[in-house]
Amino acid sequence: MRSRRTRWGSVIFLLSPLYITGVYVLVNRSQPAHSIYGLIFPILCGFFSLIAFFTGHFSYPRVHNLKVYVIGYLTGLSGVAYLVCSLFCEKSSHRLAWLHFCIFFNFLLVFMMPSYVKYRTTRRITLGILLIEGSLLIAVNIFPVFGKWGEIFTFNDFYHYAAWGTILWMLVIFLLSVSFLKNEFYLGGLLCGCALFYLVSWLSPLIVVRFEDLRHALFAGAPAYLVGGIIVHWISRMEHRVSYDPLLQIYNRSFCGRILEEQSNLNTSPPFGVAMIDIDHFKRINDSYGHQAGDRVLFAIAQVVQREAVPEGVVCRYGGEEIAVFFPGKQTKQILPIMERVRSEVARMKLKHRGKTLSVTVSCGVAHRRNTSQRLSEVVEAADKALYAAKNNGRNQVHARYTGSRKETRRQQGSPIFRH
Repeated sequence: MRSRRTRWGSVIFLLSPLYITGVYVLVNRSQPAHSIYGLIFPILCGFFSLIAFFTGHFSYPRVHNLKVYVIGYLTGLSGVAYLVCSLFCEKSSHRLAWLHFCIFFNFLLVFMMPSYVKYRTTRRITLGILLIEGSLLIAVNIFPVFGKWGEIFTFNDFYHYAAWGTILWMLVIFLLSVSFLKNEFYLGGLLCGCALFYLVSWLSPLIVVRFEDLRHALFAGAPAYLVGGIIVHWISRMEHRVSYDPLLQIYNRSFCGRILEEQSNLNTSPPFGVAMIDIDHFKRINDSYGHQAGDRVLFAIAQVVQREAVPEGVVCRYGGEEIAVFFPGKQTKQILPIMERVRSEVARMKLKHRGKTLSVTVSCGVAHRRNTSQRLSEVVEAADKALYAAKNNGRNQVHARYTGSRKETRRQQGSPIFRH
């Protein structure tokens, strides 16, 4: 469940080569129509670039992501610069070379940035980059020395070497996104798809005769693609936030209730396992060290549960200091080793708070749904009874309660599986 909501964004990425292929076929087969390609597409590029500016700016209150904020601004700047080069500058090949190198640098810069920083820091970083690159692009159009340097990039021999370099650049972008943005609500696929537009634009002289027409269409499509992808990113993040506990960084009680009412898209058909986890003597921690210490303990334990249970399980805050984990397609005997790892990791955990070391333990109860006649609330109740059996038998244990026929329940219930 967690990976489904926070996936890399393969579908969004595939829209990029689909658009590029369609534009390539259109440019390659259509008759020359420079009034369309040379005028309308650059105007569309400027229009979508302005939208990208505003989309990047207004994204922060919704997703609070520096990468989204910066890439919106920089894509807008690139589109406006391309519009100026296309409509108002003659013999602008060296200017486009400088523009492409700025774009390639921008994507590497975005991937190296942290995702979440303070808004003041976000504005300063973005403004600084815009001033530097805006000044560079203005200088390219004013000072002849930049034209001489830019012409080097358009020589045939150098251009072929640069082509291999940009392919390597795309590979680096792809590997970075898969490594660091695989759980960022489609952002990895979006940034890779947008980068692909500019890669093909740079390589267009090598792949099509009417490369200028293809380049016009790609520079118009890139900001439009980015805006659409950012909107999808917004919606995904906001939907996730409604079901998310910001303190523990796991799903909240509301989402847990939707699972129990079978109103989520989680597969609850048998077997469907439930594990209940409760912190031993949590009230003592709050009374002795304060609620900040209690919050820190809750967060640390929630992260241990996430690390050990995901992706097999979906972790939710059930209430107070109690955490529920739902395991689609798993029986009790498959869940017990996972919960034992959770119990063991928590028992070994040492937390520092205001110069003091905190140690805690957890008790766990496990049950699973055996047939569709069982309501999920009954399975949760069985796991809760197993949890209280673990507490009554000395805590820091994992117990199981088998649901099903009365005979099987009487034979199995209350037997501790792991005792410490």
